[in-house]
Amino acid sequence: MVDGKLRAATLLGALVIALAAPGALYAQGMPRLERPDILEAAPAAPRQTAELPRGQAGAEGQEVVEVRTSGNRRVETATILDRAQVRAGMALSREQISKDIQRIFSLGYFDDVKVDATQGEEGLVVTFIVEEKPAIDEVRYRGNDAVNTDDIEEVVDLQRFSIVNFADVSRSAAAIQELYREKGHFLAEVDYEITSPPGREDLAIVTFEIREHAKVRVKRVTLLGNEAIDDAELKNIMATREGHWLSFLTRFGNFREQDFQEDLQRLMLYYYHQGYLAVKIGEPTIRLSADKRDLYLTVRIEEGPRHYVESVGVQGDLITDADTLTEMVGLDAGDVLAYGEMQMGMQRIKRLYEDAGYANARVVPLTPSSGEDASRVNLMLNITRGPMVSIGRIEVVGNVKTRDLVVRREMVLGEGDLYSATALEESRQRIERLGYFEQVTVTSQATSSPEVVDLRVEIKERPTGTFQVGAGLSSQESFIFQGQVSQENLFGRGQSLALSVQASGIRRLFNLRFSEPWLMGSRWQFAIDLYNFDYLYQDFSRVSTGGNLTFGYPLGELLGLDIGDSLTTALTYKLEDVEVAPGGYSGTNVQPASPLFTGGLTSSVRLAAYLDTRDNRIFPTRGMYHSAKVEIADGTLTASENEFVKYDVDARFYMPLFWNFVLRLNGNLGYVASTSAERPVPIFERYFAGGPDTIRGFDRYTLGPMRRVPSSSGDPSGALSEFHYGGNKRLVLTAEVEFPIFEAMRVNGVVFADVGNAFDDGTPFTLKLDLFSDESLEYADALRTSVGLGVRWFSPIGPLRFEWGVPLQPLSGERNVVFDFSIQNAF
Repeated sequence: MVDGKLRAATLLGALVIALAAPGALYAQGMPRLERPDILEAAPAAPRQTAELPRGQAGAEGQEVVEVRTSGNRRVETATILDRAQVRAGMALSREQISKDIQRIFSLGYFDDVKVDATQGEEGLVVTFIVEEKPAIDEVRYRGNDAVNTDDIEEVVDLQRFSIVNFADVSRSAAAIQELYREKGHFLAEVDYEITSPPGREDLAIVTFEIREHAKVRVKRVTLLGNEAIDDAELKNIMATREGHWLSFLTRFGNFREQDFQEDLQRLMLYYYHQGYLAVKIGEPTIRLSADKRDLYLTVRIEEGPRHYVESVGVQGDLITDADTLTEMVGLDAGDVLAYGEMQMGMQRIKRLYEDAGYANARVVPLTPSSGEDASRVNLMLNITRGPMVSIGRIEVVGNVKTRDLVVRREMVLGEGDLYSATALEESRQRIERLGYFEQVTVTSQATSSPEVVDLRVEIKERPTGTFQVGAGLSSQESFIFQGQVSQENLFGRGQSLALSVQASGIRRLFNLRFSEPWLMGSRWQFAIDLYNFDYLYQDFSRVSTGGNLTFGYPLGELLGLDIGDSLTTALTYKLEDVEVAPGGYSGTNVQPASPLFTGGLTSSVRLAAYLDTRDNRIFPTRGMYHSAKVEIADGTLTASENEFVKYDVDARFYMPLFWNFVLRLNGNLGYVASTSAERPVPIFERYFAGGPDTIRGFDRYTLGPMRRVPSSSGDPSGALSEFHYGGNKRLVLTAEVEFPIFEAMRVNGVVFADVGNAFDDGTPFTLKLDLFSDESLEYADALRTSVGLGVRWFSPIGPLRFEWGVPLQPLSGERNVVFDFSIQNAF
């Protein structure tokens, strides 16, 4: 049996040349605790190793003709010889052999190493004779009742058939202990033993002995000495919290030493930010209750005086006037000397210098006290600009599939340009926004010249090809099926190709899309869509087959504005054939109003402008997205059978609040008018409201202009049916707060309020809320309002939305609560 304690060193690094016995140069020692680099997949039969040569012992200075290994069965000979630096043709050296022994031991594979140096018939042969450690045959766990074995195996880094390494075993024991501490078992103990199966000394069984002990809960956290800042405010920034009856839902009450040590740093930093630059956090006291179930923590604080700014100044290498630099600090005489504000001011000045090409600029605060009052500080910042720096080589590493060009063309900085920290960060963001990479880092590398730095763009690729299939049930759409095959980085060129299929009780969609963000290496963007779309509105159906051809260009670059790609313009040509018929989702088969139900060919041109400053296009938390579009379909201009002009404006805002809550605001305004004196705007180009895409809390497309018309039977005595024909304008306003529920599973909650409606030709926007209208209001009279809540899950098959909307002033026939399920992103 070999216990978990490491054996003592036995002549580590010693080298003995034994000339008295035939054969040998010998040394032995203990292995270093490092992880092996190469392991065999399974225990193998003993490898045929070289026989030791026969002859006389070698002597210092003799030429080595061959280097061999002996005794290794699982470790490759090449692995051993790669660590040894003695080579054929070199002179035998005690010092070199001693170092080689230590290098071989550092592999962690061996219990013993001997070196034989023998002068044979062919010359001096050096043989490294190793005694391998056993291979792991099995890993066992005893005593784990509170934590299941699967959870433990996730933190244990031991593989079957790998060679026993005491450092790895010890680290795994420590990882198990940390796992128990995270689950509240602060007193848990983990030990291990290593045994061999009967008759198999070359194999090892690693057994972890776990003594769980009872859970320990943080009963009380006591802060002493804090007078200026109360307990509640300080405890609120600590990760270590007192346990309570809801602790099973949170980590409150659990004690982790690392968290507690970080808490002490947080307390000190918090005091710094409040101007207490002389604060001291004493060594904490940790006391365990008699029954070993409760922890009592005591932290002693010496606050010291609060510091205020007496004056602010700058000195050193100034590239602009001192007043401008002083203003950038953000602190004035009489202000609290907040450490965080001071650091931000220093960073602003440093960024100014870095953007001017001074990559090595330094800003250091000098803070002598003013007179007898130690709390009044003259803040002086000393600036050293260093040499002006330009960019040397730009190296892209980590890309296996993606071509260098795809990354390089997103760089704002080029080789030979002056260094700029802002441009460097913008380059990283542009590369990250591509969506092809899990991680993007851009770092500057020093060169032999202090005036030149190289840039290293290190990326970690993520899978960009997707195959998604999803199915579900919806109150509005009955069954839902969604499938998509896409490649967002086609052949590593940055192009995208996607085939989407959707089917439900009210829609059927086939769409093939190809896009090229850098057409023929230029800044022009290109996209083509081919589609077939069958959709059931409330009272009619629309079937369209056609395609779009889009060309885009960064508008900022076109206008010479330094705003990157946040502002773009696009020109789209659409050609589609549309068939429209009465019926639709409601199943009401009304007599068609011929001018509205005229289908035919739509040939249109759409001009659009987009402003996008979102931090993430899929999960935005800050920034904005605005768009303005005008679409023209004209018989003379575009040879279109359907004639209209359509305007749409969207404005979206994203603002982080607190606790990862995000406020999202959306406004949509649309207007469409016919350009033909003979035909009105076709019904399929008019605006409808209601449902998850517009105003939740109302059935899909049931808001807006409505007429009562006879059914298709033509019976004049028959009942009239409601026929929703849409408006020529629409206003929708939405506000919602999204918040995490289970962050690891990407499940979010949302509360929302929607306002809007569609309005008929000749009806102005009344901007009157239905809350202030009487019960007899008509659909066109006011903006409809609703509130609600929902759950969103960004699942592997796509974004799932579950939302319950409540109309604030429901009319006769409208439901009090409307549930919507859909597979689509929110705005």
